[in-house]
Amino acid sequence: MHAAKHSRESAAKGDDQIAFENGTSCLEVGRYQSALEWYAEVKPTGGGWDRRASTDRVSLLVALNRAKEAVAVGMQAISRMQQPSAGLISEVARAWNVHHGSAESLTLCRHWLRHSAVCHNASLWLTTAAYASQCHQFARSLRYLVQHLELCGGAFIDDLFLDRDFAPLWHHLEHEALSAAEVAALRLPQWLVHLEALAKVREQLSFESCMHVPPTLRAILRLNLRRMTWQPHSRATPSQIAAFASWCDAVRLQSCESLAAGLRKALAVQPATSADCV
Repeated sequence: MHAAKHSRESAAKGDDQIAFENGTSCLEVGRYQSALEWYAEVKPTGGGWDRRASTDRVSLLVALNRAKEAVAVGMQAISRMQQPSAGLISEVARAWNVHHGSAESLTLCRHWLRHSAVCHNASLWLTTAAYASQCHQFARSLRYLVQHLELCGGAFIDDLFLDRDFAPLWHHLEHEALSAAEVAALRLPQWLVHLEALAKVREQLSFESCMHVPPTLRAILRLNLRRMTWQPHSRATPSQIAAFASWCDAVRLQSCESLAAGLRKALAVQPATSADCV
């Protein structure tokens, strides 16, 4: 194991905070295997340090193209915790998505949204909505997005218009017929209340979303392993950074316009009368 930034008398004696901090130090300088080893030394008690170390282990394994191992580590961590964090659940769902597709990810997230420990976490509702979009369960995705809007209360930190996982939903809303359930979800007032604020959010590109970046722009990006987001690396030229920013703005604008088109379609539908329901 690589020499630690924070020393201790014995690895066997254990100090979960020290092990976590050593893992983080190794992660920050690119010593990824050493980081994994330190995180693995945090005792599997189900406590706070275990949650934090397990979350970082899972995300790092995914970034290292070891998604199958990430699933195993993450599911073991969740099984020993009475209250897994929303962050851990989201990272394990990401591992499932990379390893086996979005259906398992959606099942995992939906299961935990029924638990009081995490059901008030806005980001987990957004994550679940994204997997529902990938599974073409559009009415469910819209309902989950509404719950996300409610929980955020206007203070949005996630750039859903730049998120590739929502591309199937935006395409559906603009180009395909809407079901009655989708119309009902789109007619909820939260959309009109929060749409302007949503359109102003500018966040970094999520881990999965890099795959729809043009190859010439993808080449200038680096992965922030702490946040699992992509951003231009320090060697990128000003013109490259500007080109990437322009591409992001274009994607956001198109996604926002697709949602707006879906909202217009839904609001144009005449509500069913009592006679229609007979």
